[in-house]
Amino acid sequence: MYRIEYNTGTMPVLRVRKGKNEGEAFAVFSRKAPTVLGRSEDAEICLDDNRCSRKHAQAILVSGSWHIEDLGSSNGTQLNGEKVDRSPLRDQSTVQIGNTLLVFEETENLPPPRREIHGSRLLDTLREEGCVFVYNAFQAALDRQVRVDLFAEGQAPEGELLDRILAAVESTSKLKHDLIDAAVYPNFSDGSRSYLVHRSRGGTPLEAEFDSILAEPLDTRLGLVHQLLSITLTRCELPGICYPLSLAQLQIQPGGGGGRTLSCAALELPTLVSIHDNALHHLGAYTDYLPPELTTGENSEAPALDKALAYSAAALAYYLLTGAPVMGEGEASEILEKHRELKPAPANLIEADIPENLSDLLGEMLEKDPAARPSTADRLDPVLSSIRGAAEEGELHGDPEPADGHPGEAAEQLQASGPLPPLTQPRLDLKTSGPRPLMESTQGPRPSLLKNFFSLPFWAALWAALFWGSSKVAEILFTAFNS
Repeated sequence: MYRIEYNTGTMPVLRVRKGKNEGEAFAVFSRKAPTVLGRSEDAEICLDDNRCSRKHAQAILVSGSWHIEDLGSSNGTQLNGEKVDRSPLRDQSTVQIGNTLLVFEETENLPPPRREIHGSRLLDTLREEGCVFVYNAFQAALDRQVRVDLFAEGQAPEGELLDRILAAVESTSKLKHDLIDAAVYPNFSDGSRSYLVHRSRGGTPLEAEFDSILAEPLDTRLGLVHQLLSITLTRCELPGICYPLSLAQLQIQPGGGGGRTLSCAALELPTLVSIHDNALHHLGAYTDYLPPELTTGENSEAPALDKALAYSAAALAYYLLTGAPVMGEGEASEILEKHRELKPAPANLIEADIPENLSDLLGEMLEKDPAARPSTADRLDPVLSSIRGAAEEGELHGDPEPADGHPGEAAEQLQASGPLPPLTQPRLDLKTSGPRPLMESTQGPRPSLLKNFFSLPFWAALWAALFWGSSKVAEILFTAFNS
């Protein structure tokens, strides 16, 4: 059981509004195992209520949606005043168990605890998933912000999961890449707490900036997609660590010349735990980007990591370019089903100015069959080269080249694995929204307005002369006729 004795984390919460436990809040962790409510001390949510059974009910995730399920209790479970066996939980739903009334708060925002993790002062909570809290923190020794992934009390990993995490932490601690976050501290636990500290450049989570990014011109978003595919698939060897991707793993910070630079977390404890439990489909951060082979939790064999990474990176790129999630809106269970069954519309059908070769590449990376997805540089580089001009024009690829002619550190990192193929076009040619003229005009230039103005006296004199002459002729003819 994990009772919130201090404000810590962002998580689904059952808060007691009536009963002997009134005022207490209990975390409902996003994990494969259910959260049991009852009178037993072994229950995750232990209630002081004589009318409550020892194991009365449980909160459980079903295809990404929370449900409350009665466990054959003596007095039954009521949801919003109606007796239920199992029913979906919504934010602010009420649950009556015996004499205890609880309110389900799906997105409870609570500040982090006032403590330090390996010299890192916790600043604010990004999210909680899979019994892991993800915090923004500041590390004085590095004089910069870092990210801390911390297991909840009593949820430290053991056995095979611990071995996998230790191996992954060791791998990331050796990682040297300017645009990929790695572990700062290779020791995973200090004996009382299990955590991971990440390098960070103090960027903002892309999720927080996403609406403003979608309002940017297409060239800007193409530059970010160029970075996204480069740093995850073609410029580093991370498929064994960083998979799949989600919007929560990416950060954005100011780059050279007013542009922006993406960075990516190489390792996430929530991801590792959920991969081990085949429970990635329970993590809300991944719903829009999860490859179909990971949506059911019934994997008989380990997935191809680079293919899973390709699918999620393409789904993120699709969202960045079109402003629409690749599988649309809806309940988590509906979106997961679409990942398994639905072929997405081509990106350039939604946003006509997206280059056709990039739209085709994203379509291939979103194939249901992992073997059909391109995930290597030989297939991605030609397409990235065709949009690189636009990315460089907006200086979104990293730091600009200084006046002394030496490239910035970020540019060196991205080019470390070899030069890109020659550019197929010097800059991006976007389609025009209106029809082009059939031919150019062959007429010479028209006289300027100034020249016409100075010619007015001449025309005035000419018309006056004609009028005066015609009046004299008329007078002569009149005189002759009357005589």
